[in-house]
Amino acid sequence: MDVKATAKFVRVSTRRAREVAALVRGKQVEEAIAILKFTPRKAAGLIAKVIKSAVANAEENFKIRDVTRFKVSELRIEMGPPMKRFTPRAYGRASLIRKPTTHIKVVIADSSEVK
Repeated sequence: MDVKATAKFVRVSTRRAREVAALVRGKQVEEAIAILKFTPRKAAGLIAKVIKSAVANAEENFKIRDVTRFKVSELRIEMGPPMKRFTPRAYGRASLIRKPTTHIKVVIADSSEVK
């Protein structure tokens, strides 16, 4: 059984989030959360939050109480639309600043079903 959770428009760079996601892809849920707890990156806390949300979805929506056997079967980091801001420059001009956003998608599945 696959259980999904997403976080959209998260204010973290896609590149930096992918570095953290590579650490926990394919791991057991409890092990993944433990790894992310001690990873000193902003993206680690955000990814852990989405994994915990997927676990809560499994417990609430599918009435699964034993989530210890679940694995992070899919963890996708996709680029979101950039937030556009402006900063003042010389002679009354303005320069564009793009602040990146990211979409984080997590799928956890029973470890017996994961290949």
